[in-house]
Amino acid sequence: MNVYQEAEHDGSTMKSITDTGMLVIAGQEWTRTEVGSDSGVVGWATYDECDMGAGCSGSTTQQNLDQMKQLVAKVRAYGDGRPVMANYSKGILDTWWASGTMGDFLAAVDFASVDNYAYTSPPVDDAMTASPAWPSGANPASSAAYGWQADRMRSYQASPGVQPNWVFVESARPLLSESNAKTITPEQMEGAMWSAIVHEARGISIFQHNNDPQFGTYSLVDIPADRKATIKAALGQIQTLAPVLNTQSYAWDAGAAGVDTMLKAKDSSAYLFAGIGLNGTTGSKTFTLPEGITGTQVEVVGENRTIAVQGGKFTDSFSNEYTHHIYKVAL
Repeated sequence: MNVYQEAEHDGSTMKSITDTGMLVIAGQEWTRTEVGSDSGVVGWATYDECDMGAGCSGSTTQQNLDQMKQLVAKVRAYGDGRPVMANYSKGILDTWWASGTMGDFLAAVDFASVDNYAYTSPPVDDAMTASPAWPSGANPASSAAYGWQADRMRSYQASPGVQPNWVFVESARPLLSESNAKTITPEQMEGAMWSAIVHEARGISIFQHNNDPQFGTYSLVDIPADRKATIKAALGQIQTLAPVLNTQSYAWDAGAAGVDTMLKAKDSSAYLFAGIGLNGTTGSKTFTLPEGITGTQVEVVGENRTIAVQGGKFTDSFSNEYTHHIYKVAL
């Protein structure tokens, strides 16, 4: 973790946060004076879920969009060079919310995040499956649903990737009161993060407010040591691979049915990131590497094993819907 998105005020000073080494995206509860020239504040957040009429207060979608644009203009007028972001939600589903305006909501800011907690909220699952873009028969309570959200964000952008998209992943059970709400497991959380990344998310936001009594109010802080260690290790691997993840992806079909992949190259190695996609199945999968790769075996990053490459192909197993693997092979 290296950025505190919308740090809570709660009597704290900004310096008390940034002095810990954490960067901050300041929400609107922080004044310009409180933020000042603190180099640890790297952005401004605007409304949360204005695409759904939350945060902002318009009575129509257009009024909400106008309020978003007005707030962004106010923040840009600060002239401090900090990028401006917003968090959105069900507007990406192309159903009842933000009808015909989601592209404008995204274009209003420099980057945006999205929160639809598919693993833990049955009403969210119902809303996602009602989307005309949702693949028929796919299970929304899956890691692949988070990658799908990244795709939905990009679908509204004239030049996908120019304005970065982030995806929220819950870390326990969000503040939800609906019946049958679930608590995400660390393994599901890790799979969701990697699915979002494979689908070109440029940031992962972790929602840590919690309604599961066993994990406290803040489910990255108040959780048992073993759960915290598992989550920390997953986040650590993402940070370790940041130099690779921040390179341009290559268009490549690895040929493994039902698997989502992303291909990158860095320092004389190719990296193939893979996870089960929507409507994909678990089991054995065979991947085809691009021509010109010379490596005769792939390293499965972080798993202490290698797989032989034969005829430009290799095979591996995916035991759960959230299973993901990272393959490294010499160019």
